[in-house]
Amino acid sequence: MLRRTCEILCVLTALGGFQSACAQVASHSQDYVIHVPPFMSLDALRGEQFMNHPQTSGDLTFTNSIWWARTSSATGSTVLFSTDHAFQNESDPTYRRDVRLRSPRMFVTPGAGWKYDRFVDQTDYAAGDEVASVQVSSSRSGSALIYLEVTFLTGDLATLKGGDYVVTVVGTISENWRCTAIPPRSRADACQRFWR
Repeated sequence: MLRRTCEILCVLTALGGFQSACAQVASHSQDYVIHVPPFMSLDALRGEQFMNHPQTSGDLTFTNSIWWARTSSATGSTVLFSTDHAFQNESDPTYRRDVRLRSPRMFVTPGAGWKYDRFVDQTDYAAGDEVASVQVSSSRSGSALIYLEVTFLTGDLATLKGGDYVVTVVGTISENWRCTAIPPRSRADACQRFWR
């Protein structure tokens, strides 16, 4: 088709009395895409919590921790809560106690597809497992109020050294990747980050 077009142009040029050489023409195009990431946020609605140990063998649970997760991602988001380590005595970190994380309930945006991926976990510092984590996720945009329980596992009172035992829970929210939701021109690159 390109050769036929070139021949016609040459004939028209000759009929018009113009002196011009007929040359092949090639063209290219390039798209410019700006990806606007979805809005996501995760906020702890209560500050630092403190409790006195009654020096009995029972475990102690912080029950009033609430986190607010919000996402505008069309493919939803995943919320992960993890401990930085087991409970440690601030003045002597060699004294530790296990911690259990549990999410007993959440209040969510209807239709957002929120679910529990893992609702309870605990450390086992004696076996080298210092991280407990729970996870929830959605399949569409929406928000959730997530309740989180943090339990101090007392263990043997005879080895419970006095002092403040501290653990930090870190919450993260991330977008769920779905290869089919990504435009074909950028799918190959984006799917390298596909993890769900």
